[in-house]
This record gives sequence, C-alpha cells and structure tokens, in this order.
Amino acid sequence: MSDFLGWGKVSEIINQTLEANDRLNDSQKASVKSILARIESSGVIIADEVGMGKTRIAVEFIQAVKKAKGRTAIIVPTTLGFQWQKELNERENDLAPKHTINSLWRFMKAWADEANLEHWDEQSVLLVSQNFANWRIGGQSDPRRWALLPEVYAMWRKHETKALPKGYHSHEDLKYLDAENCARRIVKTVMALPTNHPCRDVLNNITQSFNWGMSSFGGDKFTSGNDYRELLENAVGLGLGSFDLVVIDEAHKSRGDTSSLSRVLERVIIQNPQGRRLAMTATPVELDSTQWKQILHRIQLTEDIQKPILASVEDYASSVSKLRKFWKTDELVRNDFKQAARSFETALRPYLLRRDKRQDTTIKAFHEISNQPINAYRKQTEVAIEVGELSEQWKRIVCSVEGLSAASSMQQDSVSKRARLTLANGHGVAGIIDAESSREESDEVLEVENVAVDSKKMQRSLWWKKQITQAYRNGDESLYQHPAILKIVEEIEKNLSNGQKALVFGKLTKPMRILVKLLNAREMLRRLEQDEFWPQTKVHDGNNVDDSDSEVQAVIFAAKQLDINLDLNEINVRLEKQYERRSSQIEKAKQNLIKNIESVENQLDPRSKSLLHAFKSAAESEEANTSSILSLVTRAIYELSDSNDFKLIPQEVAQGFVDLMGAVTAENEGDEDGDVNLNTSEAKLLWFEIQSRIEEEFGHVKGGMARLMFGGTSASSRRMLQLGFNRKNSFPNVLVAQSVVGREGLNLHQACRIVYLLHPEWNPGVVEQQIGRVDRLGSRWEKEFNEMLASQVEPSELPFIEVKPIVFKGTYDEYNWQVLKMRWDDLRSQLHGVVIPETERDEAFSELYDELCAAAPDFSPQ
Repeated sequence: MSDFLGWGKVSEIINQTLEANDRLNDSQKASVKSILARIESSGVIIADEVGMGKTRIAVEFIQAVKKAKGRTAIIVPTTLGFQWQKELNERENDLAPKHTINSLWRFMKAWADEANLEHWDEQSVLLVSQNFANWRIGGQSDPRRWALLPEVYAMWRKHETKALPKGYHSHEDLKYLDAENCARRIVKTVMALPTNHPCRDVLNNITQSFNWGMSSFGGDKFTSGNDYRELLENAVGLGLGSFDLVVIDEAHKSRGDTSSLSRVLERVIIQNPQGRRLAMTATPVELDSTQWKQILHRIQLTEDIQKPILASVEDYASSVSKLRKFWKTDELVRNDFKQAARSFETALRPYLLRRDKRQDTTIKAFHEISNQPINAYRKQTEVAIEVGELSEQWKRIVCSVEGLSAASSMQQDSVSKRARLTLANGHGVAGIIDAESSREESDEVLEVENVAVDSKKMQRSLWWKKQITQAYRNGDESLYQHPAILKIVEEIEKNLSNGQKALVFGKLTKPMRILVKLLNAREMLRRLEQDEFWPQTKVHDGNNVDDSDSEVQAVIFAAKQLDINLDLNEINVRLEKQYERRSSQIEKAKQNLIKNIESVENQLDPRSKSLLHAFKSAAESEEANTSSILSLVTRAIYELSDSNDFKLIPQEVAQGFVDLMGAVTAENEGDEDGDVNLNTSEAKLLWFEIQSRIEEEFGHVKGGMARLMFGGTSASSRRMLQLGFNRKNSFPNVLVAQSVVGREGLNLHQACRIVYLLHPEWNPGVVEQQIGRVDRLGSRWEKEFNEMLASQVEPSELPFIEVKPIVFKGTYDEYNWQVLKMRWDDLRSQLHGVVIPETERDEAFSELYDELCAAAPDFSPQ
C-alpha cells in the first residue's frame, strides 16, 4: 500500500531536475509544468497530437510519484506493455514492472508459490492491460477463475471470529493455494489500514454483500453483469492495492460503460483520496463533440463540473458549423465563433493540455519556407479508380454489384447486400464467387426458372450473381486483378523506385494477403530478370489443407502483368541458384560472427552479454543443431543491418545482435528473480524461447519485401517487423497492417513517410492514429526536410508526409470517403485549430482565413 507524500512533494521532485532533463524537449517540459499546476486539484487529459511524446511526459510523473512513496497503475492497450517498459526503464533503471497484468491467470500466478510470492500491492508501478477485465466465466469454468471472492470472505471471517466459515474445508472448489494466499494477504493488509481508507470500504462491501450460505458458489454466479462478478473485480482490485496516480494510455478507447477498460477503471482500480488520473489520448473526440463527456468522466470530473463544459462544447460545435457556411460573408457569424471559441477554451483548459504540430519547430520552418498553411506538411492525395478506366469485365461487375445490392434483402442475404459496401476491396465479390462455386460443386444449384413465382426478388438476386460470376471468370479477374489492388501496387512501386517505403492500412485480411503476395511476386520476378538477390529458394505452393501460403497464383498473375515469359520450373531453378550464392556469404560470415561480437563485448549492456554467452553455448552444443541456429542468427543480423553488403565491422555486428535481442524479447523478459539482470541460468532458459522466435521469423526461406501484420502476428514478430521497417535498407519495404493491430502504439516513422488507406475508415480518429505511425518526432520526413533545408532547395521540392486513400469512384467507397472527410473536418476544428478546411483558403480571403484559424481554441501549455 502507499505512504504517498503528496503532490507538493511530486512537484518538488520534478522541479529539481526538470530543466536539466535532456529526455524532454522544451514543449514537453512546459507540459510537465502545466500538469503540476493542475493535478493536485483534478485529473488531467494529455491530448497531444500523435507522435509528440506524451509517454515521456507521463513517465516523469510516474517516476516522481514513486520517489514520493506513491504508487501508479498504468492502464495500457495489451500490445503496448513492452513499449511502456522500455520508456520507464530508460528513465530509471528498474522503474518498469516485469509483467503486464493482462489476464486473471497472470494476476493469480503471482500467489501460487508460497516461498516466492509476488505481492502486486507492494510494487510502486503496475502495468495493467485494458482488456484485463475480459474474464470469460460461466457455469463450467475452472473454480480458480472465481475462487478469490469466497476466499476473501472466508479469510475475513477468520480474522474477525478466529474461525473459518462453516463448511469451508468441505468446499472442493476452494482448495487452490493461489486464491487462498492472495485472500489472506488482502485481509491482513486491508484490516491494518485506517477505517476511512478506500480499501476498507471495498472490503466491507464485499463481506456485507457476499452470501457464504449459498448451496454452491459455481461459475454461473460470476458471469458478466452478475453482482458477484463486480464483487470479484473488487476483490482483484484489493489484490492490486490502492493507487495515487492512474495513467490511462489511449484513453479514448472502449467508451462503453461495460467495456473492459471501463470496468478496470471503475471496479478494479482503487484510488487513494489524493489519487489523480492522467488520461493520454491524441483523439479525445473522434466522431462528434458529445464524446467529450466520456473522456471527462474518465478523469473523474463530477456531473456538476461537466455540465458547463459540455454546454460550451455544444455552442462551439454549432458556431463552427455556421462559420463554415458563412465565414466569407457574415461578420456576426464570425464574431459568434470567436466568442464561442474563447468560452470553449476557457472551460476545458483547466483539465486539458494539447501540444499540436503547430508548435513543432520543424513544422514551423516548413510553414515559413513553403508559404503554405501550417498543417500542409501533410499532403493528402486521392488514388482514384475511375469506372470509365476499368476493363469491360470489371465494368460489368460494378454494374452487377449495384443491381445485386438493390435486389437483395439484408435479412436473407447479408453477403450480397454488403457486396456493394466492399466492392472497392473485392472482399464481397470474392465471397459471392466462392459461394457460387461451392453451390455448383455440391449439386445444389437452384435454377432461376424453377424458383417459385413469389420469389421474384430471389430470381433477380440469382441472376445478378450469375452476371458477376461470369464476368469474373471470363475476364480472368481474380483478386490479383482487382482494380484497387493493381492501382495501389502501381503507386507503391513508384515509391519503392524512389527509395521510399510504404505503410498500408486495411481491414480485411484476404485483400491484404493478396496485395502482399502480388508485391512480393512482382519484385521477385524483377530481381530474377536483373540477376539480383531474392531471399527465396522456390515458389511455395502451400499445402492441401490450407493454401493461404501458396504463392503460385500470385507469381502467375505477376508474370502476366509484367509480361515476363517464365514457367514455374525455370523460376525455381533461378531462385535456387541465386540463393546458393548468398548462402555461401552467410556461411562465411557466420564463421566469425561470435568472434566479432566478443571482440567488442565490453561495449555491450549486461543483458546482451548474458544472452551472447547463452547463444555461444547453444551454438557450440552438438544437440542444438549448431549450424542452424548460428546461420539463422547470422542471417537475421545481416538482414536487419541496414546494409546492402556483408562488410560489417565488429561494432556493427554487435549492435545488430543487441537490436535483434531487443526485438525478439520483451523488456525484462526472463528476469525471474527480479534483480534486473539475467544470470547464466536465466539467460539459457530464455534462449530456448529466443531461438524459437528467430526460427519462426527467419527459418523459412521466403521473400519478405512486403509483409502483413494482422491479429495473428505474434508480439515478437511485430517487434521484428517494426525493427526492419524502421531501417532504410532492410525488409520489409512495404508493411501492410490491419488497422486494429497497427494503428496505435507502433513507431514506424524512421524510414517511412507515406501512408496508404486501402480500406477507408468511418472514424477520423482512427485515421489520425494511422497517419501518426509515421508522423512522429524524429521521423523520416523530418530528417529529409532538414537535409533539404540545409541544401536550400526550392519550396516545390520539399518533402511531405503523404496520405493516399484508395478511392473507387462511382461506388459506395466514394461516399464513404466523403463522409470521412466531413467528420475529419469536425475533428480538426475541435483539436487541430483548422476550423475551415484548408481547401477553402484562397488569396482573396487568405487574411480572414488565417484570422479565424488563429481564433480557434488553443490548449498548448502556458
């Protein structure tokens, strides 16, 4: 539990070192000072634009709260725990906890070993997943999932009456040491606290509400929505202890009251009386201004405080709507906007801080040199697919899909009805083709003329499906020939030819897989034609069970598209021949790999030294398949080295090993005794897992110029992809990321400044997060701009962060994009200071436009 010395002490600790702190830039330091002026009286929202370094600001407070004998809970998206660990430990050695508490099992595991209990409530900093409270408990669930609650009651009864409740020893479902140990600790700790402590209130509520006399406890009592489920969440909260600071990363997520994040915040986390919340989000509102209410609730503002704030939010949103229509002609509307903007800013400023790109020195320089609006460093260019440019087959498909959508009923045929919505990515069309093929093959074909007269709609639907199927097959128009796929391939290959990597966001994995396969197949064929190396020995044909890994079709279509006349046998011969040449280089490099690293071992950090010794031991062991692991590590280091040859000096080889270890392991992973070091046995044990991950990533011999990151991509593979993508000369050159996986937390900016939106979103906040993967401090764009600035280039030659949505004109896709743009404009008016779209700025009204934008709310630290 906490002996927190208060926010005055936190302020004293931070101010002692803030000015000399070289981890923070001037604007981050200004934010720290502004938060210090607010946090003693209320929670604070850090709403800095994506990529401005919110995490480092929060880490300053976490470290200071620890020094002031307080405790912090950091609530994070599940996949971002390792990044928080890295940031925390860079600030102070061992500031980060070893684990992210991401499940009930992870929480209970700490109490399983009586000889070595891991007391969560003694740790100064805890990382808790936003999904932590997603416990699936039902009637048949293992009792260990819910046993903590009755155990807490039982241990409390023993504390109060010196005897366990009647029937305790006959309960077979309560014979689990982890639950008993945890409950005993909770009761002992909480009952020693003052009677007015919040943990005492929680324990009192549990003991008064739990009915020991039930005939059976059973998992069905703990299902979501059940009162005992809430009491179980409270009991787990007692096991974590109480907190003085609660940091909520990506605080805009999971807005519903029943979401796991909301339950973690409201039912699990227990806050001390002086406790405050620090909510971090680049997008506190995404779709409309009413979403301010949720984020204000998350920093625990009361309804009375929220009411005038929300009123000012509504007034401001209304004034912006009028301003967009009449800003050139109506002075009264302009004055009303200015007043509403001041009121909006005044109401929110005590609780909200936002640094946006207008304060960034590089962007200010871009603005001055380019003579363009402050946000124009981002260039948005539609990659348009015009219906008139399509092949005859695809024109028929577009027409047929529109007809099918009109003829179908959502209740009876949702696949067909939605085909119009997904025409632009081919997902719906492919589903129809697959379904029709299955029907024909299963002898269940229903001829149109045999359908009953009262099923005219079904007749029309079947007829339209037939037109789609015929057009698709007759034109050889598989997804490899889908217009959107071909268009984005064409655009990406232009970027690659100019040395620019590309980040692609999509939602549907089938088109995304096709895109990745086609890009790799085309690049492979080009390199073979030019006698350049391609990391592959043959064209993989998948297997009989699952052909999702098959590359055959992609290579066939790529050869047709590039007009390359090669059969598969000839391709395989060439691949094997050129790979043998590279293999000999790897074999030569591996002979001196360990020796090269050992020659500069004194420059390695202790963790890397321990892993080097474990690697050496594995490589020298006959049982470890030495040539395999040594070759794989050599290949990994050289592929990730950002070098096009094998001429690396020992320091570069050693750094490659350090980077590889950082990618395949999480922060502090393997440190079982918690001493921040890996001893010999810990390193050897961890090496087995490292070897498995390296084999997973580099064991296959398959080209990876383009790679897919989706829900099934392991955490270690994601880190590996991130490492390679952030290096200019390393694969992947194209990263195709599923939006829900890649849009938050990942740093993908060091070698890329171009983002493609393959499947446009409805939510502008999501798009901001996607673009934010490359629009960050220290980005490739920033480096290129500074290099060009030094060489005094013309404004027309300046680089941009390029955002390229793929828009299929004349389809529902175009409507989707128009709606997104309108919502995006609303978001910019709330947070970015762009109250009128930049496209409306012209020379005749440029001064008035700039005047109105200058009057927009500004929440920068002061």
